[in-house]
Formats: sequence, C-alpha cells, structure tokens
Amino acid sequence: MITIPLLNGADNAHQEFDKQLGDNFLHFVVNYVTIVGPSWSVDISLEGVELINGAMLEPNAIITDNYDADIGRLVFIGDDVTLDNLGVDNRLIWVSDDE
Repeated sequence: MITIPLLNGADNAHQEFDKQLGDNFLHFVVNYVTIVGPSWSVDISLEGVELINGAMLEPNAIITDNYDADIGRLVFIGDDVTLDNLGVDNRLIWVSDDE
C-alpha cells in the first residue's frame, strides 16, 4: 500500500506528477473542478496512453473500478474534498493486486 501525495490550495489547483506504483511509472494530472460544484478530478496515463480520464476524487471511492487500467487499485479515502483539504483530510491510496 502506497499513499500518493496530493497538494491542496489554490496554487495547486492544477498539478502534475509521476509516481512509480508496482511495475508501472504513472503520470498523474489532478485538477480542481468547479463546474459541478467544488471537487477534484484525476487523469492517469502510462507511457503516454491515458488509462483513467476525469475520475472524481470522492470519499471511499475505488477510482480504478470503472476502468480497465490493470494498475492495481486506487482508493480515495477520508472527508469530502475542498480546495484546501485535499491530501490533508483525505488521501489517495494505491493497493497492488497482490494485497
């Protein structure tokens, strides 16, 4: 199990980073979205191929459930997100298929 670091606040309303998760070196794009109310979304790609697009970070959601990404499970846990509490009162956890 690995916690994926997420940054909060207006300065981080758009963030991109890479993270090694198991055998995969993944590229993450996290955006603060206000169209449907305040929330955060995530896009995840592997070697330029988008695996997950626009998944919303909602408490107790298994982000990878609706995708055939084959990268393990990504679970978002904690409180409802706000601009300022992402990665503070909630977190994104990666769990390998073996766990």
